[in-house]
Amino acid sequence: MAKKNPTTEMPEFYSDVVKSLQSALSPSPMIAPQVEQFWNTQENILNEAEAYTRHWFERRHEATRTAMLAARKSTTGEKGAPGDAMQTIADWQRHSMERMVEDAHEWLNMITRCANYVSQSELEIAEAAKKTAEKAVKSAKSEPV
Repeated sequence: MAKKNPTTEMPEFYSDVVKSLQSALSPSPMIAPQVEQFWNTQENILNEAEAYTRHWFERRHEATRTAMLAARKSTTGEKGAPGDAMQTIADWQRHSMERMVEDAHEWLNMITRCANYVSQSELEIAEAAKKTAEKAVKSAKSEPV
């Protein structure tokens, strides 16, 4: 009995695997709108996140600068005026709370816009898939000439 040469069988095996995967991996007209919308939605969400973080860092820089000014003012004031130092720190804390509220407000707005992008994208994908399916059904029902 002759032995089979494994090196001659492997290329044929790989060829069969590639052929079977080609149909599964070939782009489908039903998938094209989904891919396009997915990446458009990703781009929109990234833009929103970038804007939010830029504003967040601006507020943190402002908090740091005003903290340094408050620390300087509260430690270099007149001796025996602790009330002024406490008022300076209280003012800084109030402004910090305002910045934190602005963070939360902007965060909520960003999340709302991102959720809107996703839901809008889903609607557009469904509409595009419906149109593609209708075209496919219409062409399948057509009579050959």
